[in-house]
Amino acid sequence: MMKKILVLLFLLTAVVMGTQSAKAIKFEEGITQSKPLAVIVYAPWADGQEEMLRVFNMMEQRYADSYNFARVNIATEEAKSFNKRFYIYPNIPYVLLFRTNGKVSRYLKQDCVMNETCFAERLDMFNN
Repeated sequence: MMKKILVLLFLLTAVVMGTQSAKAIKFEEGITQSKPLAVIVYAPWADGQEEMLRVFNMMEQRYADSYNFARVNIATEEAKSFNKRFYIYPNIPYVLLFRTNGKVSRYLKQDCVMNETCFAERLDMFNN
């Protein structure tokens, strides 16, 4: 019985996590679009990455009309092409905000991104 409950919880979690990032796009696609792009750069082993991803997902849902959102896991192949254009800072996780054509315009530190109010204020200021 307990095993069935755990399997059900795992499947439910997988479905929920899958739908949370359904709007996310690839970085290379995001920098070519007209909306600003918020990119979270993280590593699965980094301190605070789970909380930052939770807040990032929340902002993605809230700002879907005015921003594109992308994720760059530095342990993947995508990170290599990202790092060719932009330096991956060692103090991950963090968020970069891009204007059109991939010009980095703002760097948001972990403490701001983990604070929903600070993150929302930065997104609002950046888009105005």
